[in-house]
Amino acid sequence: MTKKSKKDLIADTALSCFIASSYGGTSVDEIVKASGVSKGGIYWYFKSKEDIFLYLIERWLREWTNEYLFQIKETDTTADKLTKYLEINFEKIDTPISALLLEFLLQSKEQEIIDKLQRGAESSHGFLIQIMDEAIKKGEFRPFDPYILTQTFLAIFHGLGMQAQIHNQDKKLLRETLYTALDVFLQGVRKN
Repeated sequence: MTKKSKKDLIADTALSCFIASSYGGTSVDEIVKASGVSKGGIYWYFKSKEDIFLYLIERWLREWTNEYLFQIKETDTTADKLTKYLEINFEKIDTPISALLLEFLLQSKEQEIIDKLQRGAESSHGFLIQIMDEAIKKGEFRPFDPYILTQTFLAIFHGLGMQAQIHNQDKKLLRETLYTALDVFLQGVRKN
């Protein structure tokens, strides 16, 4: 077994444990038992349970980003690109990793862990900053700071997603809310 595949085996097993028992309800000992990898073997690849979770999130973000970028075409308008972003997020909104991420964020106390998660999320959103920057340079959007505009966009959509998870909102209402929010966002940033 290659080093990468063993690392992924541990991470996938941990994800199964997290889904079954929650992030907080899973111990490294349970991951050891479920994976068949010794505790020393797990610590060879990961420093802690948090490190395993961060690896899962980084992998998930990378896969999500690749899926998104694969769907983008050169002929897409900025609205098309942002709509595709919304649609892919909507498809994944009720996946177990989303709920686990919320739990992880609520339980994280160490600033270093939170910073690492934030850096990973920001690096995966570089393409959105480029989309916003291009729209501003083309004169489609008013001259906002592209980074701030991206953060605003993400706050709207991730906030709605989190709200939907907390309130167990039905998907039809969530879809309508997301599309309304996208329309409001685009109307607010478009250059008149």
